[in-house]
Amino acid sequence: LPSGAAWWPAARTLFAADLHLGKGAAFRAQGQPVPAGSSARTLARLEALAVAHDAEQLVVLGDFWHGAAGLTPTLLDEVGAFAARLPTVLVRGNHDRRLDPPGLPLRVVDGALPLGPLLAAHEPPPLGTPGFTLAGHWHPAVQLGSRAGDRLRRPCFACYAHALVLPAFGGLTGALTLRQDDLARDGASIAVIGDGQLHWLQPAR
Repeated sequence: LPSGAAWWPAARTLFAADLHLGKGAAFRAQGQPVPAGSSARTLARLEALAVAHDAEQLVVLGDFWHGAAGLTPTLLDEVGAFAARLPTVLVRGNHDRRLDPPGLPLRVVDGALPLGPLLAAHEPPPLGTPGFTLAGHWHPAVQLGSRAGDRLRRPCFACYAHALVLPAFGGLTGALTLRQDDLARDGASIAVIGDGQLHWLQPAR
C-alpha cells in the first residue's frame, strides 16, 4: 500500500513494520526538542487503513515500541484501546525484546509467525531462504536523482524472491539507503512510496 503497510485480502490481514511507538517521548525524556503526537498519528493512520480495508487483524513486524522511556500512561492507554478495536499481533523486534507492558490486549510472538503460505518476522532472512517472509527492520529507502543533480531519498518496499521488506511505518524513524546496483544483483524489485501511490523502479543496469 502507498501508506507503507501491506494488505493480504484473502486473510483480511494488514501488515506494518517498525512503528517505534513512544520514540518522541523517549527523546523528550532526554531533553531533546521532539514534537509530541507522532505515536497517536501512527496509530490513527493504521486504524484508518484497517477500517478502509475491513481488516480483521493487524500483524506488526517488529519494533512496535521504541524504548522503555517512551511507555507513557497515555501511550499505553491509546495502544490498549487500539488493540481492543483491532486484534493485533506483535512479532517481537530488537526494540521490543525487553519490553512487555502488562494488561494490553496484544498477542506477542517471538521469532517467526507462520501465516498460511507466509512467514511474518522482524529481520529479513538470508537470500535463498525457502518460503516467503514479510519483514521489516531495515527501514529501507532508495536515493533518487535527476539529470540536474538533485537528490531525494524516499522510503520503499524491497521485494525479493524470498521476502518482502516493508518500510518503517512510524513517523519518527530513520532509514537505511539501499544501493540500486546491490538490489539489482540480488534480484530485488523496488516500490518507492510517492504521493499517494507506489512507483516501481526500473531495474538498475
